[in-house]
Amino acid sequence: RRRYLSKRSCMKVARDPYLSWFVDTHIRLQWSPERMSGYLRLCEYQVSTKAIYHFVYRRSLEHYLIYHKRRRKQRRYRAQWLDGRRYIDKRPQTTVSGHFEADFVVSSHNHVSLLVVVDKHTRYTKIERIPNRKHASVTRAFQRMFRDTNVKTLTLDNDISFSHWRELEKILDTSIYFTRPYASWEKGLVENTNRWIRLFVPKQSDIALATHADLQAALAYLNEIPRQCLNYRTALEVYTQCPS
Repeated sequence: RRRYLSKRSCMKVARDPYLSWFVDTHIRLQWSPERMSGYLRLCEYQVSTKAIYHFVYRRSLEHYLIYHKRRRKQRRYRAQWLDGRRYIDKRPQTTVSGHFEADFVVSSHNHVSLLVVVDKHTRYTKIERIPNRKHASVTRAFQRMFRDTNVKTLTLDNDISFSHWRELEKILDTSIYFTRPYASWEKGLVENTNRWIRLFVPKQSDIALATHADLQAALAYLNEIPRQCLNYRTALEVYTQCPS
């Protein structure tokens, strides 16, 4: 009887037309089984992650699942920068909104890039396309993205495009922190966000040819679907509810 009930539980999605439709639709939108299970729980549907995985594999939908199997290369740190920059170990606790991480999504076709910033507390993401990574272009992009935003801290890597960080601090009225050399994984939130953006702007594609709709779709995916780390609320909901 226990074996029968176990199998019946795993078939819960397939036996319910609404759940079958929901899982089939949202797995194609790159929702993870954990995210679907949590969201359905908020809608008073008790469906385990295991049952969703079972349905996905039985319907041959596993190619919509996203896996990250890359190994991180270990590098020795070279000489530290000597321009007085503050490193990430000195950054204060980021338990409220206003602490951002930033990075680029670059193209091999030309100098057009995407500047991506993510709020560490709410996971709210902003994307700005820039023609190049010169200091003037980067500065103007930050000013547009942080208009009417109280930026408490900004975390960057040691890209040469951020070498004018002292000027940025004055313009944005904030404190800038850096990852250690060759350790950009220390700002893992924005690095992981860039991987999700690549679903809409794939590698080897020309960022200059990415449409406005592509970028808006990426923002909608990042900001308007429920996240497990936010108790299955959306980043937009949490960000708009936080005091500025």
